[in-house]
Amino acid sequence: MTTDIGYDLRHEGRRVMQQLEDGPNPVVEARQMMSQTILAHVLLGLSDAGFYEYVAGRDEFSMDKAIDSLDLDAFTFTALVEYLLGCGALVRRGDDVFGVTAKGERLFNVYTRGVLNVYLGGYQTVLKSLGEVLTTRLPLNDPALARSTRHAAAGTAYSTCAFTLPEVFAVMRGRGGRICLDLGCGTGDFLLQWVLQDPDARGVGVDMSAAALAQARDSAARWGVADRLEFHEARVGPEPLAVPPGALDQVDVVSSMYMLHELGRDGRRAIVDVVRSLRAQLPGRQLLVLEVESCEPDDFAALSPPPPHLGRLDYRLIHQLSGQGLPRTRADWHGIFDEAGCAVVEPGTPTGGSLIYVVDM
Repeated sequence: MTTDIGYDLRHEGRRVMQQLEDGPNPVVEARQMMSQTILAHVLLGLSDAGFYEYVAGRDEFSMDKAIDSLDLDAFTFTALVEYLLGCGALVRRGDDVFGVTAKGERLFNVYTRGVLNVYLGGYQTVLKSLGEVLTTRLPLNDPALARSTRHAAAGTAYSTCAFTLPEVFAVMRGRGGRICLDLGCGTGDFLLQWVLQDPDARGVGVDMSAAALAQARDSAARWGVADRLEFHEARVGPEPLAVPPGALDQVDVVSSMYMLHELGRDGRRAIVDVVRSLRAQLPGRQLLVLEVESCEPDDFAALSPPPPHLGRLDYRLIHQLSGQGLPRTRADWHGIFDEAGCAVVEPGTPTGGSLIYVVDM
């Protein structure tokens, strides 16, 4: 057999057989890895197609009716449903009718959907192109590798609504927050949840994306809270926020949800300058910052017992590859707030893999 591989495949085959004897079984590990990858793509495809919303609250669904309602390709949808049936996520209840099993409920939960949207949806282009990047055929800063902001924003909202944001809201309420300015608000998911959980809460969102803000306004109107939310197109930077006069007068808390670290792509000083600018424009307010815990690979590998998942390591890698600022240590955030002239009043409350900081500006 002739190949262009530069090593002896006979020897490699013998290595596999030896590993089968020594264990763990490399064949099983490889198949499990591939099955999880395929399952992740199946679930993300269903998420993009609107299937999660369609099946939510239903004990069962008709495949033909789902195809008609969601305008799906019948062949592809049938193949995905049959795959999930074989995986044990669905159960057949008739020729055309399927129910969601307990396993399916776990796969379809909002947190799973969030993680898939953030990583697989948001960063799929760079992850599938690593070979080309490694061999310098494609630079990391190529626009073709840009993240999908739609997936990243939706995934963040999905993955934080279960346990992270309720704790954030509890901290905000505990410190008297009622009118929140959200920096880099995107499609307004954070502020929407903020006002829906408290009839007295109000919010102001700023973002650079006009398209995201249009979606935020539509969502606010659809949920009947447009009178308590307003959105402005503005850049978060070292200069004062360019918003209409009076828009921020009643704001008592400023939130930054996983945003400040991204400014670190321009160096630590860029984050300090933004916080200092916010302090000058909004003196006396509180700044609440939610950030993922930092992760040093050597320290992570040395953890005993090993962590149950690699979430923080995944987050670090994605930020390296996408040129965003890396997660920072608690001590570094405290130093940044101190240099900006702020006083730390909430030093980093853990919530999941994230930390909540509150500072007086």
